[in-house]
Amino acid sequence: MNRVFVTGANGLLGTNLVLMLIEQDFEVTALVRHKKTFIKPGLKKLLLVEGDLHSIEKLTDQIKGCQYVVHVAANTSQRLLKLEDYYETNILGTQNIVTSCIENEIKKLIYIGTANTYGYGSLSDPGNENRPMKEPFTKSLYALSKNHTQQIIDRSASQLNITTISPAFMIGGFDSKPSSGRILTMALNKPFIFYPSGGKSFIHVSDVAHAVIKAFELDQSGEKYILAGENISYKVFYKKVISLNKQRSILIPIPDFVLQIFGLIGDIIRRLGIRTEISSFNMKALTVKNYYSNKKAKEALNINFTPIDTAIKDALEYLKNKGE
Repeated sequence: MNRVFVTGANGLLGTNLVLMLIEQDFEVTALVRHKKTFIKPGLKKLLLVEGDLHSIEKLTDQIKGCQYVVHVAANTSQRLLKLEDYYETNILGTQNIVTSCIENEIKKLIYIGTANTYGYGSLSDPGNENRPMKEPFTKSLYALSKNHTQQIIDRSASQLNITTISPAFMIGGFDSKPSSGRILTMALNKPFIFYPSGGKSFIHVSDVAHAVIKAFELDQSGEKYILAGENISYKVFYKKVISLNKQRSILIPIPDFVLQIFGLIGDIIRRLGIRTEISSFNMKALTVKNYYSNKKAKEALNINFTPIDTAIKDALEYLKNKGE
């Protein structure tokens, strides 16, 4: 029976992936910081191991006996002030995973990147895997750290069978923090919902987990796939939330210049050494149509993408049940 080692198992994608792997009869070793925080710690075929990405020796030992590794873990914070703040987890941690996989002669490493390391596009001409990173993401410290990490993965593809899966904005159940689910909690049962002018590629997290498992079968090393579902504006997204949650809310657009002002204020706060998600590049990101194509992934992995309405429903149901 095949065993899979999963890093970042407590996150949105990590949790959904671990549960799907077990459902499909894989054995799973899941790396977590604290065992008690995993949503279903007593599952059969699940071995929870506590640790981090900092020790090659420990990782090599933990990965031993696994055929596949899925590297999900990353520091995704938008609050950090310097690129070096991402180094230990995103860059050094990934290098340690690669080294440990080579030591264990792993059959396949799946690296989870982000769509924002590629150039986005419009509805009529969405971004793809061949387009270079674009502003404002070229100024995002998190995106830059993932771009650096991607270069490590690309260089290692000759020594190890590696596939990169780069999701767009994931929505779905088991978002325990919540992480991306914050886009929903900001709107749930609110009388007024303020939305920016931009848009995103939204995807059901279960589609990403399914694509990861399908990628185990790929023989060619070094291939990269963007996982994008539906390209919609924030306005359309929140209209769907209002309808699906059967709530009465008034949608109010946020002018771009207001976001620019907030961004400048955030820049000043950050220069004072205070961590905040508010910055010029983060505010600018809310005003662009950050759209991607799923054509390459759809053809190579032979998967059908779930409607965004279903992803929103699943996320809403989980958030409501979690609050009970």
